[in-house]
Amino acid sequence: MKTWRMLVVTALAWLAALPAQALVEDTAYAATRIVRLDGREFATQVNHTRLRERISANVSGVDVTVILRSDRNVAWQLVPQMGIYAEADVSGMDTPGNIRIVSSEPMGEEAVAGQSAMKYRAVFQTRNGGQHQGYFWQNKAGVHVKQQFPVTDRNGRTRQVELELRDLKVGAQDPALFEVPEDYRRFDIDTGAVLGELFGF
Repeated sequence: MKTWRMLVVTALAWLAALPAQALVEDTAYAATRIVRLDGREFATQVNHTRLRERISANVSGVDVTVILRSDRNVAWQLVPQMGIYAEADVSGMDTPGNIRIVSSEPMGEEAVAGQSAMKYRAVFQTRNGGQHQGYFWQNKAGVHVKQQFPVTDRNGRTRQVELELRDLKVGAQDPALFEVPEDYRRFDIDTGAVLGELFGF
């Protein structure tokens, strides 16, 4: 059991470390999200609606899913192969629910993953009032198909994160994707501490 526990914690930590959407979007969609950070690239599957995201990946042979409910300030980490989940309070983190765009300026159209999108320079404000400059590329459907923005860890180090969507399918998402299945049992690990450590809080 200890081996499984360590594998699950490692998998959850890896997936939780991937940034959530930096800017709120109203358009619902499903896509592959490529995350680039510190010279590394990660691919995840994402289902998105306003203030709700489901992010899935395979980590060391284990399928792991994070459901981020910014509307409820909670994140659930699911391990489908084991039928278990863990829960974390994310009210103290910069989630789409508490980040707002202060200003945005169009910079011209560019191609992203084979489609045309308008590039914007933006200033967004985090939950603690800090303001940061970043960029996003928005297609005609209102989806941010690419984003670049800084993140600062607890040691004060600022790093640039880039997100890019591929295989985008715009359309309504099944509400059940953003809920924990009824037959899952809760797995008690301190995910709040894990998330806090990873995000620098």
